Amino acid sequence: MLKSESFNVYTTDLGEEGIDLGKLYDYDIILLDLNLPDMSGYEVLRTLRVSKVKTPILILSGLGNIEDKVRGLGFGADDYMTKPFHKDELIARIHAIVRRSKGHAQS
Repeated sequence: MLKSESFNVYTTDLGEEGIDLGKLYDYDIILLDLNLPDMSGYEVLRTLRVSKVKTPILILSGLGNIEDKVRGLGFGADDYMTKPFHKDELIARIHAIVRRSKGHAQS
């Protein structure tokens, strides 16, 4: 879906690998699911932020209650979207987050 919008995408479904990649490379944004096979997405988020990784993080999760959203944002996520989501909204949020992270408030 994102490749068709001309994004360069690297994916992993493992939290440990995501942490290593997030520390190693300077991505424009990280899209993070909370349900990973090897660890909690919250733990990935916390570890990245404790490690001073400043890359914006957008959580994409099937967990939609307010407690999950508040927890994710409290751990340092820049935004939180629940599944299912509309592709156009995801793309718009990615552009907005990346714009803000680079110091541009307008499109």
